Amino acid sequence: MDLNPGLRWPWLAVVLAVLVVAALVVWSCWRGRSRTPREAMLVAHSERIRGLARFRTLARQQSWLATWQTVAVLVAAAGAILLAARPQATAVTERSLANRDVVLCLDASTSMFDEDVQVLDAFGQIVDGLRGERVSLVLWSDAAVTVFPLTDDYAFVKRQLAEASDAFARQDFDYLAGTFLGRRASIITDGIVSCTQRFDHADQKRGRAVIVASDNDPQGGAPIFTWPEVSAYARDHDVRLYGIGSLDLAPGGSRRDEFANAMTSTGGTFALLGEDGSVDRIVTSIEQLEAARVRQPPEITVDERPGAAIAVTGLGVLMLLGGWGVALARRLGGGAA
Repeated sequence: MDLNPGLRWPWLAVVLAVLVVAALVVWSCWRGRSRTPREAMLVAHSERIRGLARFRTLARQQSWLATWQTVAVLVAAAGAILLAARPQATAVTERSLANRDVVLCLDASTSMFDEDVQVLDAFGQIVDGLRGERVSLVLWSDAAVTVFPLTDDYAFVKRQLAEASDAFARQDFDYLAGTFLGRRASIITDGIVSCTQRFDHADQKRGRAVIVASDNDPQGGAPIFTWPEVSAYARDHDVRLYGIGSLDLAPGGSRRDEFANAMTSTGGTFALLGEDGSVDRIVTSIEQLEAARVRQPPEITVDERPGAAIAVTGLGVLMLLGGWGVALARRLGGGAA
């Protein structure tokens, strides 16, 4: 991070400094011209008075006091000029993220409605365990819809997951607009391939993962992709698949086996929803994926830094008050100070 101190309005500092100097010149000229002979007082034997030790002491004190007050005014003026010019510091931070891309791929068919709220909670736990990865959410049934594209704004991601959870809890079909094309189908293999196609920067070698949550209960006709083709497609595109299975798959059987085999054949994992340690295993495995460094635009921040100017102004004011205090004490004491 590069920190560059400066003034927001340096031209104002120059203008005010010139005005102060001009005011001092005018004041000096006026003061010099105001001392006319008519105002002078002739005192006999003044040499003897000036020769007195007491006189010299008082004169020296008066001279020091005048100098002190003059310096105090200049210091206060300098601080005020700096404050008016708005001291600030500009910080330029070069940013690059070593991250991976994760697509949360959620089965939005009606057979999953009862469990999708739990799935979204599991997705939230996975996001909490990530560090800098970009995340996207895709809903699918007989068609896939991107809820939000890849982003590393985790606050936004958590808000979107909460909104999705609320929609599934209320069975809000308007939220699922686009996932149903009239057939009320649920094609898991085609859904996974659609999620795999949501990655950007296809020309870059990056760690990519798709986390699929489904009950693997395909309906509505023959799919475009078979399970072996899904696995091959993911491997060809360097995507690792992770499966979160519905509790309907707990008894086992072919539906569970083909789902699990497709996930593990890409290097991913498979676990049932709510299974102990399933979220931690997914996060750990994703962290082991190769992370590509993505260069971000530099972040420029400008902070107000009035502290030094306030301190200079305060010092000048304190000096001026101190000088006035000494002058008042001398006057009350009849010049004995």
